[in-house]
Amino acid sequence: MIRPGEMVYACAQDPGIRETGSSGGFVTGLLVHLLKAGLVDAVTAVRKGADIYDATMVVLTDPDEVRSCSGSLYCGTLSSAKFLFGYLERNPGERLAVVVKGCEAKAIVELAKRNRLNLEDILLIGLTCSGTINPLTARRMVSEKYATDPDTVEELFFAEGRCIIRTAESARSFPIEELEEEGFGRRDCCRRCLTRIPRQCDLVCGNWGVIGDYTAKSTFVEVCSKKGAGVLQSSILSGEILAEPADLKGIEVRSRVEDAMLMVSRKNRSLQFSGISTGDRLLQRMMLDMSRCIKCYQCTEACPLCTCQDCQTKKTWLVKPGQVPPPFMFHLIRASHIADSCINCGQCEDRCPMEIPNSLFMNALQAELELKFGYHAGERAGTPVLAKINEFEEWEHNYGDIFEKMIEVFRDPDY
Repeated sequence: MIRPGEMVYACAQDPGIRETGSSGGFVTGLLVHLLKAGLVDAVTAVRKGADIYDATMVVLTDPDEVRSCSGSLYCGTLSSAKFLFGYLERNPGERLAVVVKGCEAKAIVELAKRNRLNLEDILLIGLTCSGTINPLTARRMVSEKYATDPDTVEELFFAEGRCIIRTAESARSFPIEELEEEGFGRRDCCRRCLTRIPRQCDLVCGNWGVIGDYTAKSTFVEVCSKKGAGVLQSSILSGEILAEPADLKGIEVRSRVEDAMLMVSRKNRSLQFSGISTGDRLLQRMMLDMSRCIKCYQCTEACPLCTCQDCQTKKTWLVKPGQVPPPFMFHLIRASHIADSCINCGQCEDRCPMEIPNSLFMNALQAELELKFGYHAGERAGTPVLAKINEFEEWEHNYGDIFEKMIEVFRDPDY
């Protein structure tokens, strides 16, 4: 019997899936089982578009179509959370299995806390994540650093601290650290990410900790919930999935990899945040950079947490129509709505045509709010600060103007 907390090596029983999928095709095999067994109505995943630099979100109901999503896309910088929100708005009550990175898992949890999604209807299958590369950056990196035609690259991936590309004729690699020092490599938000193994999910899958004869042939699976344990047990009993306990040395290796990744992330986070400072100086930097804003609304369209039907930034008594650049109030409204729950997905920054570091600003604000209130965005426990403000909107009636007492209302007692 599979239980929460267990760690196993697993792969698909189907040899075709094992061959085309990553690390033994476990995730593909599991999705096929979930659809065949009727445990979910549909699955969502990322599928390669025109080439390895192009990714697209898909919803699949046919088990045979799931095979088209096999493999990994390191240039797939999309966020599935808003896609999922839109789909479930149109199809309420559907049961979905969703394959997600850490930032996507955190966004889905935050949406659930705002009653935008029901986690009871969603199976979260998390992926260990070293980060992603912007597609345009990836093509430029391949051309300039690897001296290779980007259109000839069949595979691009990370392994053991290196970025590896493969063509039909050869394979080349460089250390990720070297690439990033030269302006290539992972997106800035990925470089500072502190969620490498998204244990908010029901299952977490990846190749960290797969050693010996299992290397490249199996997936390391950590069971994080009863729901995850149930579906894994079901897939094993059906014969779709083969599994056995993870090697103890492999578990230790995985832990060391995670620790090393987090150490580098904290270093990058510190360096990036130091460049924009905190408090008043952060506010001044935001005002300066955001003066370039053309109010195209791409930041709100891209943000997985911006789901209000009646957007406050479009209310004429708050933001004057037609004024470009908009007053700073435009950005303050966004910050007041979502900064406490920013999950560092980088979507707002990726989409900004004026190259404003929106994600960096939001993530820095979220970090300050986390220190103040003790709320960790994207974790299952706790309530977002602003949700609590709504709940205690009459706090001044009970607490007067004593700021510290207000803070105690919001602070997590276990923090």
